[in-house]
Amino acid sequence: MVIFCGLMCGFTGMQIVPNGIALLADDMGRASGEAYVQFASQSIADLALQKHKEKMGLRWGLCVEWEPR
Repeated sequence: MVIFCGLMCGFTGMQIVPNGIALLADDMGRASGEAYVQFASQSIADLALQKHKEKMGLRWGLCVEWEPR
């Protein structure tokens, strides 16, 4: 839950699509500390990218753009 809270705190005011957060897990099913977040528009995603290396809740955010193949 800390990861989710950290993400939500870091992206306050930015619209995320419904079910737009995927928390990743390692091979043992434990939270890896990484997540994919899908924003409602490209302009909101661009604002989120400006949060790169900012503190989000209890963690530092590493925000990079990713496009599925």
